[in-house]
Amino acid sequence: MRVFHVASEAVPYVKTGGLGDVMGSLPAALRSLGVDSLLVVPFYDKIVPSTSGFEKVRSGSLTMGGRVLPYTVLRHDCVYFVSQPELYGRDSVYSTREGDYPDNWLRFAFFARAALETIAALGGADVIHVHDWQAALLPVYLRTVMPERTEKTLLTIHNIAYQGIFPASVLADIQLPESVFTIHGLEFYGKLNYLKGGIVWSDEISTVSPTYAHEILTPELGFRLNGILEVRREHLTGILNGIDYSYWDPATDAALPFLYSASSLEGKERNKQHVLQEAGITSHPDFPLFAVISRLVSQKGIDLMLGAWDEMMALPLNLIVLGTGDPGIEAALQEKASQYPDRFVLNRRFDEGLAHRLYAGSDFFLMPSRFEPCGLSQMIALRYGSVPVVRRTGGLKDTIQDVHPKTGVGNGISFDEATPSSFLDAVKRAVQLYATPDAYRRVQAIGATCDYSWQASARDYLALYQSMSEGDQ
Repeated sequence: MRVFHVASEAVPYVKTGGLGDVMGSLPAALRSLGVDSLLVVPFYDKIVPSTSGFEKVRSGSLTMGGRVLPYTVLRHDCVYFVSQPELYGRDSVYSTREGDYPDNWLRFAFFARAALETIAALGGADVIHVHDWQAALLPVYLRTVMPERTEKTLLTIHNIAYQGIFPASVLADIQLPESVFTIHGLEFYGKLNYLKGGIVWSDEISTVSPTYAHEILTPELGFRLNGILEVRREHLTGILNGIDYSYWDPATDAALPFLYSASSLEGKERNKQHVLQEAGITSHPDFPLFAVISRLVSQKGIDLMLGAWDEMMALPLNLIVLGTGDPGIEAALQEKASQYPDRFVLNRRFDEGLAHRLYAGSDFFLMPSRFEPCGLSQMIALRYGSVPVVRRTGGLKDTIQDVHPKTGVGNGISFDEATPSSFLDAVKRAVQLYATPDAYRRVQAIGATCDYSWQASARDYLALYQSMSEGDQ
């Protein structure tokens, strides 16, 4: 079976979030199952210094945005890159600090169409698997511009909050007929919605966890697409993401000062002391260390933390936060850092090495998300023996089992209500758990032996591909 993935980012080439991690792992996991699994991504400027050995495989041009735009397709290993310097030769992938690029409507319509042209020129595929709104127009182009082609299409929604909504006036500029601009097509409250196009025209739709597949059918978490998803409900599947266990492995992680394994967690304490010293937290090294590695936005529940801050910091704990995001949230956290300099450190940056050290050195990992399609951080935390404290939503509900009050069995602590008081109660439970070392170590050990590698999820995707391919037989 031949499968082409089409996505806007993939490690190790380019990453802004979890999508990049998934696209760096899923195609490889499928190859291990015998799938001819290939990937198409844009060729951004930031890719150039990181990798050499690109091979030019084809060139072409598309008329979009009122002009002819030539492009080149490069190959590196199993990845094809659409190179168009005017559209992708920029410092960042989607936006600057001032906001989204104003021509993202053109950049990702062009990418979807060029990716489709490239796949056709390379001999086609059994399944074209597109990811998120940036690639979601490909199924629309396939059925309207190339109706003779037989490829099946699968759209995976990684986060339905991001949809690619643009003025209706760009329809002609992206070379789509007016017939697609209907309430049953791309039209969305008078505008164009790229993700909706993928939902309507893809053969199948998936999300990144079973619970999220149910949640996006609700008005609360469907972000105004729950109606069209309800229409296509029989074609909607939830498949949990995984993580790359060869990369996220405390026994081999080059970023860690002290290596350890899931079966022997003694090395965690040495990593904890290293991280505390690195952060300058020296007054209470015996307190449990809580870590946050996240975009600092309301989706991630950072406002719930701020709402319970003083009560939380009255508990015997230390806290380190790593990430960037909403300027208001960053400023509020910076103020808290000045109030609690001996027990709270804010790192307003992206630092991959520090992230690894925090997973390894923390006792608890905080993810109080308002919604979380899947979440990878809680899986990594489990792998590194850090006990997750999460809100029971999306993939967090599917991966974290709350510690049972009587048996003590579970791999983390979870809470239901998106309120500061519910968050605070969960943190209190974590502190109490840590105060009982045997109980804490039992939960820690259960989490460290959980298997959320890509193997099971890749098999689920393969089964879905096979059912799609067999549909016309």
